[in-house]
Amino acid sequence: MPTPELRCPTCAAELERFWAHCSNCGRRLEWRDTTKQTGAECYYCGWVVSDSFSFCPWCGRDITDPDSSPEPLKAPKGFSYHRRCRWGCGGGVMYPMRFCPWCGRPQKWHYWEFQNVCPHCSKGVNDWMDVCPWCGEDATGRDLIRQALRRVRQLLVVGRVKDWNYRVLLRPGVSGVTHRTPKVIEIERRYVTGKRRRDEISWNMLTGLILHELGHSFLYHNWSFTRTGRFRRAFGEVRKVYRVADSKWVDFERRGVTTTLPDYVTAYAATHPQEDFAETFRFYVARRGRLRELFAEFGRKRKGVPVFEKFLVLHDFIRSLRGWR
Repeated sequence: MPTPELRCPTCAAELERFWAHCSNCGRRLEWRDTTKQTGAECYYCGWVVSDSFSFCPWCGRDITDPDSSPEPLKAPKGFSYHRRCRWGCGGGVMYPMRFCPWCGRPQKWHYWEFQNVCPHCSKGVNDWMDVCPWCGEDATGRDLIRQALRRVRQLLVVGRVKDWNYRVLLRPGVSGVTHRTPKVIEIERRYVTGKRRRDEISWNMLTGLILHELGHSFLYHNWSFTRTGRFRRAFGEVRKVYRVADSKWVDFERRGVTTTLPDYVTAYAATHPQEDFAETFRFYVARRGRLRELFAEFGRKRKGVPVFEKFLVLHDFIRSLRGWR
């Protein structure tokens, strides 16, 4: 069991030493010299320091006093060094000090023990964290895409899709879902820059992208559905290997059915059975589960019978999850 010091005083969640905020409730933390190990605290931020330090390693303020050393020393009592200062002053720094205690310059760290990085401060966070322990902002990045998430939730409710407790995270890298964590949907951070840049996409495009990835998450979460004969006849074998790299740009903003490829709802759906299901799910939810409107459009664009069957299979399965027939 963690020691009482490593529990949040507000929500009792587990903490790591020298986190600035609780990762559960977001409470701002202060790490004082409660055990009287160093006998010194910063005048400004109140965090534990050493009398030998010239600068506070947590807030970076000058705390020089007569006991401070004019040059770097070995690790004082209560501290240990993990590497040298990145600015070359010769002093040692301890993880996760924000500043060098000898020269006062900011430090950077690798956060290998964390699963990912915060979309606000680019420091380490885990997927289960709601609050970044370093900057206190939303660790998931959902505060940056509220408009798209609100739209997605509305469409899922109107489409009567039963919630499976999915979790959307804004992360650097490639957007996607893995079968190991089917409820975690990662969205590429550079798509939401907050500035007018080439990489940023529109809210409608972002909504379509999230719906597409939710289709993958829904499929992984209900993997037994893929073993049914009706699913295999409609979509094929989902364990099929991807033959080509997924490097093409897809217009997820588009709500109209493509006129090419009569057996698929979009050209991207033809790349793999899993992509076929994800695109079918996206269109089904985006069009609010209204099969009559979809089928009318399929008829006008001369879609084949397999497309009708795919939407019927998905529609019947969604209804079955709610106990409807």
